[in-house]
Amino acid sequence: MGKDVTTDALNTLFLAIVDLIKYDKNIDLAFGFCNVRCASRNLSVVFRDGLTQNVSAPTFETQMIRQKSPVSTIWRTQYGDTWANSTLGNLVKKPNG
Repeated sequence: MGKDVTTDALNTLFLAIVDLIKYDKNIDLAFGFCNVRCASRNLSVVFRDGLTQNVSAPTFETQMIRQKSPVSTIWRTQYGDTWANSTLGNLVKKPNG
């Protein structure tokens, strides 16, 4: 997906959350590492048990890295080339255009 699609989707998601809170709806967002809850317009966060031990483990940083190439390489690579070389790009071909 392009940056504009992702940006629009995130903006719409955040606007929907604001609207739900505005209309006194309770929200429980489960992110895996924590739950963010808004009940009666009160915000609370509950972190997963053992999160600090996982984050402080010596292997945590290397497990979280998804992109190991330098940022300068990303800046010089065209989106179409990145898509073509990705796993999803090999499964879903763009139509010729």
